[in-house]
Amino acid sequence: MPLPLHTPRLMIRPFTPDDVEAMHVLFSDPEVMRYIPRPPSQDIEESRPRVERHIRIHETYGYALWAIVEKASAMVIGDAGLIPFEGKGPEVEVGYHLRRDCWGKGYATEAAAECLRYGFEELRLPRILAVTFPENMASRRVLTKIGMTEQGMTRAYDFDCVLFEMKNPLENG
Repeated sequence: MPLPLHTPRLMIRPFTPDDVEAMHVLFSDPEVMRYIPRPPSQDIEESRPRVERHIRIHETYGYALWAIVEKASAMVIGDAGLIPFEGKGPEVEVGYHLRRDCWGKGYATEAAAECLRYGFEELRLPRILAVTFPENMASRRVLTKIGMTEQGMTRAYDFDCVLFEMKNPLENG
């Protein structure tokens, strides 16, 4: 599999155990975690299993939420990737989360678009889904910018969410 993925400003690669401290910055920030259906980590030991889970998912499926590394600083600034929908599939969804100091720079759009490309070109997925809370307008804008189409409300992860979808543009029909 051709990982890591590269965009002009980002490298997207599988997580390693060394990424826990960098991701704790994200996982412990209540504002970042506002639209993630898990409470913020209280300490680094609560963040460790979250990173380990991404590592296990990648080992199981060959895709997961991966570390986003900002090339200019070489720092892990968040995650982006593909995951089994609702943690069980068979559908696949795109997801992304960034540290608050990285919001508004277009990184989410850049990373999510590259993950879609990977899902369609490399994994040959027939379609990719995404869900977000209705009030998360920033995420809804990202999903629209990367070409996903809003499908209306759905119930996912035990929450009422807006469902987005994109069919593989490389397939006929």
